Amino acid sequence: MRPRNRMRVGGLVFVCSLVLSGCLGQESEEGEEQRVEIFGGITGTEEVKLVKAAVKEIADETGIDVRYESSRDFTTVIRSRVRGGDAPDIALYPQPGLLLDMSADMTALDDTDMDLDAVKETLIPGFIDSASRDGKAYGAPIDMAPKSLVWYPKKAFEEKGYEVPETHADLLALSDQIVADGGTPWCVGIESGPDTGWPATDWLEDYVLRTAGPEAYDQWVAGELKFSSPEVKEAAETAGDIMLKDGYVQGGGKAIVNTPFGDSPKQMFEDEPACWLHRQASFITTFFPEDVQENLDEEAGVFVLPGVEGGFDGTPILGSGNYAALFNSENENAVKVMEFLISDKFGGPRYEGGGLQSPHTTFDVNKYPDETTKQIQQLANEADVFRFDGSDLMPAAVGTGSFWTGMVDWIGGGKDLDTVLTEIDESWPS
Repeated sequence: MRPRNRMRVGGLVFVCSLVLSGCLGQESEEGEEQRVEIFGGITGTEEVKLVKAAVKEIADETGIDVRYESSRDFTTVIRSRVRGGDAPDIALYPQPGLLLDMSADMTALDDTDMDLDAVKETLIPGFIDSASRDGKAYGAPIDMAPKSLVWYPKKAFEEKGYEVPETHADLLALSDQIVADGGTPWCVGIESGPDTGWPATDWLEDYVLRTAGPEAYDQWVAGELKFSSPEVKEAAETAGDIMLKDGYVQGGGKAIVNTPFGDSPKQMFEDEPACWLHRQASFITTFFPEDVQENLDEEAGVFVLPGVEGGFDGTPILGSGNYAALFNSENENAVKVMEFLISDKFGGPRYEGGGLQSPHTTFDVNKYPDETTKQIQQLANEADVFRFDGSDLMPAAVGTGSFWTGMVDWIGGGKDLDTVLTEIDESWPS
């Protein structure tokens, strides 16, 4: 998924060239301090205050002169710079697929003096795997946006006497009860301009994890398990049991493909909820009505999408996040900054805007702005396994192409499921 880029709202934003100097960094042989350049592609004007706070945090903790630069065309620029011999010391990647594509030009973190084992011990299980190849890690996460979340209007939910479901069967029973009470259970929208369809890919990814398990998920993402396989088809049908069941979503599939993803959850917070349940990542809170955002703990409830009976025996978490990669290990200050960036100490000031969490189970949750964010962190910490957003790891022709359009065709009623899954398989690059 990409905007999913919305998950990056509140994240590190690198505008132009923000420089904050320290005085305790490693000096070069000429006596000049080794400056550290970090290059990223996450941009946006609303996050300037958070950027400055993040820069100050790094300087305060490391005492190093750090320069941040950014480009809206990160993918093109980072490739060009590396090919031209002008790689930054550290780069921040919005997804690990591109990072691994460029791993030959990076320093494996295992080959540095940093204590990578200590980092791995505190990360949510499976997180660093997405940036690893041949047994070595070429990047590590600096934040996360858990996606396997279901949101609901807390006050109305409790007034109705509804209970948080623990299994898929419970989830369907709750949905049926809402219908019986005259309501519409689910708020679903997958319209996102030129990126329409990405929210639906997250639904399928979540259910592949739940019905087939993480090993099958990894095979699927790598192209070793076909979309048309029984495992993936079962996951799609399980997701369809919610999205396409009569009465579960107002207007059905045609409404889903035409409803902006950021607008769909707002209906939960009307005086009489127009819908009651919304599956979306932690960043979706930034799309809630302003009065709900201001009183998030009282207005919004959240739980992890339940597992499916007979499927994976555990709780998986689907998510996304930004990964840091080291290009210049000869700059000792860069190694120091990198070690801090990927540790459980980094990030406090960055999370004040909401929508993002630390990928570390040991992060101090008291640094989060509200109890809801603390709860999400706890839910992620309790997961048995984490897997990165699958469409971001697939070839672009599929992950941001046929997968998106295929889900739109199926959900909107333009094509049947078998046809869509077969066509996506055929689009996979040979």
